[in-house]
Amino acid sequence: MDEFLIAVRQFLLVCGAVITIGGAWKVYKDFKKPNDDLKETVRRHEEWLKRDNERIKSIETLLIAQEGIKAELSKHSQVLSEHDQRLEADKMRGNLTLKAELAIINNQLADSGQDKLAEIRDEIQEFLLDKN
Repeated sequence: MDEFLIAVRQFLLVCGAVITIGGAWKVYKDFKKPNDDLKETVRRHEEWLKRDNERIKSIETLLIAQEGIKAELSKHSQVLSEHDQRLEADKMRGNLTLKAELAIINNQLADSGQDKLAEIRDEIQEFLLDKN
């Protein structure tokens, strides 16, 4: 019977050790859980931050490209404006040339148009002095 009691005592000792180790393991895991949760949260936030930084960089790249496009557009608009001014001046020159030719034709048809020719000549001279 002593052997039986010794066996039961050893069995209870092993069971107690297993229960004690299991309890200690649970306490350790419960103690460590907030730390693990915090590490997981920080890891997730780092991923989000990395993605957000990539998005910001792509937006900055787009803005820089857009600013370059705006500068080019402004430059081209200025060139077009200059061309429009030159075209308008060419149109006025052409109109004056046509007036002069008409005046010459009319003068040849009727010799009494010298006052009109002088007026047109003055207009052409004024235009040339203003534009050139």
